[in-house]
Amino acid sequence: MNVPRPQRREVERRRRRRALMIGAGVVILVVAVVAGSFALFGGSDDGPVAAGTSSTTAATSTKAAPTSTAPTSAPTTEPSTTAPTKAMTAIDTDRRYAVGTSSLTFVDSSRTTSANGSFGGAPTRTLPTEFWYPAEGASGGDPTADATPDKAHGPYPLVLFAHGYAVTPDFYAPLLARWAAAGYVVAAPVFPILSGSDGGASHVDYEKTFGDASFVITQVLDLPKGDPLGGLVDPDRIAAAGHSDGEVVSFGVGFLACCRDTRVRSVIAMAGDLSNANNPSVRDTGTPILHIMETNDEYDPYAHSIQWDRDNLTAPRWMVSLNSSHVPPYTQPGDPAFELVSSITVAFLDGTLKGHPERLDDVSSDVNAQPDVGSIER
Repeated sequence: MNVPRPQRREVERRRRRRALMIGAGVVILVVAVVAGSFALFGGSDDGPVAAGTSSTTAATSTKAAPTSTAPTSAPTTEPSTTAPTKAMTAIDTDRRYAVGTSSLTFVDSSRTTSANGSFGGAPTRTLPTEFWYPAEGASGGDPTADATPDKAHGPYPLVLFAHGYAVTPDFYAPLLARWAAAGYVVAAPVFPILSGSDGGASHVDYEKTFGDASFVITQVLDLPKGDPLGGLVDPDRIAAAGHSDGEVVSFGVGFLACCRDTRVRSVIAMAGDLSNANNPSVRDTGTPILHIMETNDEYDPYAHSIQWDRDNLTAPRWMVSLNSSHVPPYTQPGDPAFELVSSITVAFLDGTLKGHPERLDDVSSDVNAQPDVGSIER
């Protein structure tokens, strides 16, 4: 969350309002259960999100996306409490790739965008989505726009990335490029309103971002073979990651009873207090989670954040505490905390998506090797 100092009190007020809003979702959920049906997160007036006909718009042209039959949010029945069980074969973790970038715009015609300030709302949800991906060419250079994807060594695992308040995915480009160079496709939607588009940054329809995340996963998996990114993703190797407000989104699609997407095999949650979700989480799923916190976080008191994790996260879990503040570990190459985040997130993804569980040992060893930068609990 990159917010100027004059706006921080307003941000905190909005956080409290978001917590109240999400708490209201729990009440609505209970009422729905009593009525004999299951209501989705937040009491959205859209109701359960159903897969519908959506359009995919490239930056300069329009093309029809296939109609998807996959769910675009959590199922409307009680979610499974077990992790995906399909065996995961080992794939390469040593190769480093050139990085390409591109963008697509996905439009969900089945859900609305709320009114916000001068923005009057919309009958659909428009999600410009930025991509970082393994590309042809020599590794080590700067990312190249619209570079030819390296399909010879794919398909690759997918990381759905959720940005924080009043920023877009480009704010995190250095970290997302590191993931792509390690052999991951990163899809990072620009959330309506939360990003600052459509009337200014707000939490007006924050509860809809969980459905946005699942919708984008579906759309990426459904890209046709003729699209440059079509077929580049392995549908059985998907993680969700997020920073600040996006941290709660990634946690939500991984663990919340309202919004869990069982296609998500692991979660990276960065810079925040997971209790802000204020919604029942599904315990003992076997889904691995890496939660990275900061002892000097300006927005989320560290002591409360780590204690909530200890009391509520179930194994397999990795809880990393950085001696840093809210933003530098995720945006500033060369900062020791950023370099540590880069190495442990790649190791975690390798261990949970590439079939190399031994790489999970590197998460602990990398942190323990730099006690001046951070510490780890399991």
